[in-house]
Amino acid sequence: MNATLLIPLLLSGLAAQQPLRGQLLLDDLSKRAVNFFWEQSDPATGLTRDRGPNTKGGPQNNANIASIASTGYALSAYAIGVQRGWLEREPALKRARLTLRTVLTKLEGRNGWYYHFVDWKTGKREWNCELSSIDSALLFAGMTLAERGFKDPEYSNLCDQVLARVDWNFMLTDDGAKKDSLTFNMGWKPEDGFLNARWASFCELGFLYVLAASHWKQMPAGCWEAWARPEVSYKGITMLACGPLFTHQMSQGFYDFRNRRDRLGYDYFVDGRNATLMQRQYCTDNPKGFKGYGPDIWGLSACDIPTGYGAQGVPNPDEDNGTLAPASAVASVIYTPDLSVRAAEAFVRKFPKSYGQYGFTTGFDPTKNWYSPDVIGIDLGQMLLNIENARDGLCWKWMMSDSKVQHAFVKFGLKETKEGPLEKRALRSRK
Repeated sequence: MNATLLIPLLLSGLAAQQPLRGQLLLDDLSKRAVNFFWEQSDPATGLTRDRGPNTKGGPQNNANIASIASTGYALSAYAIGVQRGWLEREPALKRARLTLRTVLTKLEGRNGWYYHFVDWKTGKREWNCELSSIDSALLFAGMTLAERGFKDPEYSNLCDQVLARVDWNFMLTDDGAKKDSLTFNMGWKPEDGFLNARWASFCELGFLYVLAASHWKQMPAGCWEAWARPEVSYKGITMLACGPLFTHQMSQGFYDFRNRRDRLGYDYFVDGRNATLMQRQYCTDNPKGFKGYGPDIWGLSACDIPTGYGAQGVPNPDEDNGTLAPASAVASVIYTPDLSVRAAEAFVRKFPKSYGQYGFTTGFDPTKNWYSPDVIGIDLGQMLLNIENARDGLCWKWMMSDSKVQHAFVKFGLKETKEGPLEKRALRSRK
């Protein structure tokens, strides 16, 4: 049986066991996510669509648009699918090799960095988008995670070729114009040059810095401390200030920050747990009175909204428009397994229209009875990695087995600590 048939049959078998609960529901979400990446990647190039319809036969919005970030998560999904027995190894590995050959020969970019959105058949830039440092990093991180999972010499060689092209200094110093810079630029456009925005304050940025330090020996150690870490509190819960929940989850999908503090004293796993608890508390309080919110219905993050696309967050009510992102609640399963499973079950039970062929829709507004018809690749990919990490630490084991990653953690002073249970640890140690 080939890989294109194996997953749908497994899904239909699980779907017959209604209602899905607990680990069965998490398994189903993982399998549906892997299925998205398999079905929504071009078999001729391996490039993966940014989004796809969450109903069978539904309209394919922006059908020719691939995202390099989604493509990175697709590579991870193939390795995970093989490991879990949801994909056959040879078809998955063949697709993964093809994808990296496309990166090397067709994908449009500059200095080893690539455009955020590209045509999924040609690899050419679309929508006048930027050469994106963070989305390129998601491509690199995803393909690196897959390399650790596949352990295939040919695929590993292709990975090395892609990473050897990356001019890390180009994005760090704006091609030398800011030679003392310790923070990465967000991107570059041929029309305007470098963007007037940097990865310089806490958000999803952590994995970009670890990835760079893993593959660029000359990266200054001070880069880790260079970005700001403002804090915000709500109802006695303190997190690093960044509202959308995904920003506290993305880096932790790739790298294992458990029981570690950096030289500044921060524990980023504590931050993720606190961000999750703050989200849940805010949605329980529901200060704006939106329909549906509650202790089991929460999750404000970047997603489709009724008027387009937005990044919702807490605790600022101005960042809350009534739209929920169910996958973000599930992606916190590494921090709050019981609460995240309860949320997943509640979304399926109370809002069954939110659950489709690829899992949870990217966003829905219960007050307006509005559901996005789509899923988005990066939402599914981030959730997939964290579900598999919560199961047995699979992605963490793969990534942390790389000596280059271990050296990056040492460079940034991310040291192991023994402070007891997660719920008893402080966000920052002042010692």
